[in-house]
Amino acid sequence: MEEYDALDDAEKAGVILQGEFLADREENGLMVQLYRVGCFYGELYYDPLANKILRWRAFEDTRQLGPYLAHIRFNAR
Repeated sequence: MEEYDALDDAEKAGVILQGEFLADREENGLMVQLYRVGCFYGELYYDPLANKILRWRAFEDTRQLGPYLAHIRFNAR
């Protein structure tokens, strides 16, 4: 995470995109995409109408994964 924090803004979004895609969700008309990047997580906030990444953030605290839990589907048998 320290190496990530030292990058400039353009590099930060690129590093997140190189991670493993995990899930996405919608928030206020934006698609928020979740990636696992080594030992931390990254989110990209993407505007599908403008076809543009508006912002990104990285975090280590798994409690911040909560908004994605509603999108997990379990097969009940």
